[in-house]
Amino acid sequence: MSLLLALAMTPPPEPIFACSFGAKQLVVAEAGGSLIYRYGTATKTELRLVANAASNRVFYHRTLYPRAEDQTLRFVNGEYNYVVYAHWTAPSAGMTEEASTSESHYGGLIVMRGEREVASYRCSRGGDMREWPIFKTLPTDETNMTPPE
Repeated sequence: MSLLLALAMTPPPEPIFACSFGAKQLVVAEAGGSLIYRYGTATKTELRLVANAASNRVFYHRTLYPRAEDQTLRFVNGEYNYVVYAHWTAPSAGMTEEASTSESHYGGLIVMRGEREVASYRCSRGGDMREWPIFKTLPTDETNMTPPE
């Protein structure tokens, strides 16, 4: 079998995170022990970053709360940081109707230059992030950068 045929038959990596901001899309996928960050339109990639645990260019954070969690992946590209975030809250069934809440989730992207936020985007579609085995291999961010709802 030729190499081109083998590559053509290889399924695309499964997204770890995917969301859209209107015409723009953000997808983070795992391939070969690395995370691939892709931002752009469906037909044109504007920024592509590939990082793994050894590169020291991608960091993971997870905060667990009672019935909720925040997760971030922070990609470092020179003086810029691209923080992909996801928040999830489980539905609660209170003792009264007023105390019950529905499930909620949101995700997005924060772009930072040094310590300064230069852009922030909330997903209009998508924005879920599950915990993946590769996350356990990544250096940990001490700070939760998930913005409040």
